[in-house]
Amino acid sequence: MRVAITGGTGFVGRNTARALLDGGHEVVLLSRGSRRVAPRQGLTAVRADVVEGRGLTEAFTGCDAVVHLTAVIREKGKQTFDAVIRRGTENMVAAAKAAGVGHIVNISAIGADPDPRFPYHCAKWLAEQAVRGSGIPFTTLRPSLIFGLGDGFFTTLASLVRFSIPVVPVAGDGGALFQPIGVEDVVRCIALSLERGAAMEEIEIGGPEQLTYDGIIDIIHDAIGAGMRIKVHVPVPAMMPLAAVMDRVLPNPPVTPAQLRMLAKSNITRIDAVRHAFGFAPLAFSANAGYLTER
Repeated sequence: MRVAITGGTGFVGRNTARALLDGGHEVVLLSRGSRRVAPRQGLTAVRADVVEGRGLTEAFTGCDAVVHLTAVIREKGKQTFDAVIRRGTENMVAAAKAAGVGHIVNISAIGADPDPRFPYHCAKWLAEQAVRGSGIPFTTLRPSLIFGLGDGFFTTLASLVRFSIPVVPVAGDGGALFQPIGVEDVVRCIALSLERGAAMEEIEIGGPEQLTYDGIIDIIHDAIGAGMRIKVHVPVPAMMPLAAVMDRVLPNPPVTPAQLRMLAKSNITRIDAVRHAFGFAPLAFSANAGYLTER
């Protein structure tokens, strides 16, 4: 197949492109920025902007499928959840329809919901509706938190544990549940979705463990070999002012107000979700967190 990947230079995009190329597919890698892409047979890198809708139809022309990955986890300037996730998806859908694309694999998130109190998840839900209403055959995957070398969430937590001596601040009571899934397993689900054809539904995927936020911090602590640390639970409302300041002044804040709100919300699905939907057993975060030792 010839497959276009939006957000192709991001964490999941790079891994998806590599796997599809290894599988013998042609890949059109779309990105808005100027990050260099190493040349490889079967790979075409294209500058395009889903928010503005520029360059999409041309990039999708001749493609059998689009893997839609473009998203932001932090709002900054014009790069808002609504602009990038909701409007970007609507622009992607319009371009895919104009180009005659036969299948969209849309990457959403567990927790996608129209509740405006969670703008990231609300934008993801609106994006799902755009894909569902497009008339194009689709598969939407809703992963839990994705781990792997180059990730954002777990690497940031590892830095927090590494440098917070001797106290590690924990937002809320630490009891929210997450179901981390490895990036290789997400990519495998994407590849299988492309091979099988459109599922015409949203499919939730997560790893084989449902872990509390406290438990994730403990796993990270052990994986990186940190010394004595004491977890101190801080009510989310008390952390909001500091998170707002960091969001304004730091280029890469450890947490934003929107992320704090999401940390209070469990992010899980059925424990056998991947085996049920795709027939294989995903990796466990607890046994595969060693990559966090790499800085």
